[in-house]
Amino acid sequence: RLPLMMAAPPRSADAPEADRTFVHLTPAPGTVFLWESWLRHEVPPNRARTPRISISFNYAWA
Repeated sequence: RLPLMMAAPPRSADAPEADRTFVHLTPAPGTVFLWESWLRHEVPPNRARTPRISISFNYAWA
């Protein structure tokens, strides 16, 4: 799917969130983000004075 992003036309900066190539989210305490495993994602370095807790797991609908 990443190669398909490379062929995608450029998006305008004011495009609706659903049409953007990249979406940036700011977490709050207690926030949980879930996404498909194939989705390209990254997390910037933790610049806070407190530790960041990250938990990764696989989930399947049964």
